[in-house]
Amino acid sequence: MNKRRKQRRNANLLKAGTAVFLLVLIFGGAFAARCWWKRDGRTVPAVSVSSCTACEATGEVPVFTVTTTEQSEEAAVPFVVFPEKTDKSVKFKKEYDAKNAILINVDDNEVVAYRDEHIQLYPASLTKIMTLIVAVENIDDLSAAIPITYEMVAPYIALDASRAGFEPDETPTAKDVLYGMILCSGADASLAATEYVAGSEAAFVELMNSKCDEIGLKHTHFTNVVGLHDKNNYSTAEDIAVLLEYAIKNDTCREILSAVEYKVPPTEQNPEGLTFSSTLFSRMYGDEMPGVRVLGGKTGFIDEAGNCMASFAEVNGKTYILVLCGGTTSWNNVYNTLSAYSEYCAGGKPYIPSDEKEK
Repeated sequence: MNKRRKQRRNANLLKAGTAVFLLVLIFGGAFAARCWWKRDGRTVPAVSVSSCTACEATGEVPVFTVTTTEQSEEAAVPFVVFPEKTDKSVKFKKEYDAKNAILINVDDNEVVAYRDEHIQLYPASLTKIMTLIVAVENIDDLSAAIPITYEMVAPYIALDASRAGFEPDETPTAKDVLYGMILCSGADASLAATEYVAGSEAAFVELMNSKCDEIGLKHTHFTNVVGLHDKNNYSTAEDIAVLLEYAIKNDTCREILSAVEYKVPPTEQNPEGLTFSSTLFSRMYGDEMPGVRVLGGKTGFIDEAGNCMASFAEVNGKTYILVLCGGTTSWNNVYNTLSAYSEYCAGGKPYIPSDEKEK
């Protein structure tokens, strides 16, 4: 009897061990597959497991069945694939006034032209591209009122930073604030949006850096929402290009980045209302060069960064993104932007400003 009991016990232990092994194998495989799908942003089957409900009663080894259900493409984690250099990629000519630059063909995911695109730089107000993305993705109702406080306005007056012009006690809509943030690079609007979304600038910055990880920006880090100089508020021309590519895939972000002008209705604090004009389109129409149409973008400047401009354009039916950082003048950024799209994308000539426009 003792021998039979021992044999039965060993058999049960073997069955139990086998069951545990199968559980680990199946669930471990499912977890690995899920992590792989999340990492690469691809669509892979999701695994579901069911067990035999009578296993405990019969003492048999549980039997597991695996079924698969396809995840939709929409469920995949958003990501941007970094553009690649090809044998057609060229270095920017020395005539282009930018320390760091990159021009990419978005549709073909190729680098067209480049210059020190991996070198760390200070992004100045190009920081607001990320501020816009995080705000748009976290504001459900663009008609919601956002309160403006003295604390949102006063610090930037003292710093002589660009402002949209909102006054304390005003309650513009979220849409008004976002346009003020981008078109005239309003620091007051930026802080209003960030406090509305996250409660504080510090909390919002955490969202910005988390978004960097999600997109895959390995050489970008933010410490503020405006682009004020800080040694730890940095990026690269390549990362900024990828960030802008991500932004223009969002309809709201693209619309704001493409706007030429936006009007805010009169209020008690601003009886004549506010008019925001694009800093990007203030010195160009965007269609000066044959076959080129500059669609939108963002400008920036601080002493430590120089003049910066990130733009996107359509050339011969394809979308391109150009980032120029470290320029010596804002006018050179305009000329170089028009020239780069013409020379490197449309096969045309560099832009030569007229005497009238230079004035």
